[in-house]
Amino acid sequence: MGAEDAPSLRSGMEIEMIELYELRQFAAFADCGTLSEAAEILHLSQPALSRNMKKLEEELGLSLFSRRKNRLELNENGVYVLELAKKVLADADSLAKKAQAFDRKNRTIALGLCAPAPGWLVTPLLGSLYPDKAIQTETAEEKILLSGLENGSFQLIALPYKPDGESYFAKECGRETLSFALPKGHRYARRKSLSFSEMNGETMLLMNDIGFWNFVRTEKMPDSRFLTQSDRFSFNELVEASTLPSFTTDLAHKYIETGKGRIEVPISDPEATVTYYLVCKKDREEEYLALFSALQLPHM
Repeated sequence: MGAEDAPSLRSGMEIEMIELYELRQFAAFADCGTLSEAAEILHLSQPALSRNMKKLEEELGLSLFSRRKNRLELNENGVYVLELAKKVLADADSLAKKAQAFDRKNRTIALGLCAPAPGWLVTPLLGSLYPDKAIQTETAEEKILLSGLENGSFQLIALPYKPDGESYFAKECGRETLSFALPKGHRYARRKSLSFSEMNGETMLLMNDIGFWNFVRTEKMPDSRFLTQSDRFSFNELVEASTLPSFTTDLAHKYIETGKGRIEVPISDPEATVTYYLVCKKDREEEYLALFSALQLPHM
């Protein structure tokens, strides 16, 4: 197929429907440089590929190739069409993924959490109120949660404060108070309360994913050494067997299994108590009205 085989120019109204397989074969030829190599990769005969390229030219109403020194090459039209074809193919290849992601998003409620506890409070309610939805939770930093709420990657987020701005709807969803969980032989086991500063420097056991509570480790007890564990069951076994202090909360007792055989000493610092707020975009308040109403339940 050479320049002498080029079809005559047609008007735009006469252009026929172009098949994706033709564009894929055209792109394959451009990548390989020869019809024979492209045909081998595409598992086609060379005559069949040549016919399809001529068909593409006919459908477009213009020549895409020129022959120089017995070599078929893209002409100026071909280079331009190749650029367009790659964009079309990229969109076509991503269509299924985008459609599946859209469907998954419509069937999923993504809940962003500043700490584990709000998930214990809110996730059961979501499951009972929206049984046709899958619930997806993720713990992240507060700025990431707010950004995710803005861009739609989260439908709901839980924060340790009520965010400013008229674009948000927020409601208190629970409170959590942190305590030290001390082994019976610890020197502070009989204290009525303890401050972070008094325990600073202790070697402590700690769950790895604690969300915003990480400020205790970095700001309140910077001189302490923390031995972390990511699995809750393993952590509880470690707490029961170890003589090292750890943390617990009032909500942890209600919603998850915690290590036994510890004396709980309240933390005197005001930062040890936090109020959580469930937040959505203002324009989605009606969508989650049942959930926000359920937050009035006594166990909250």
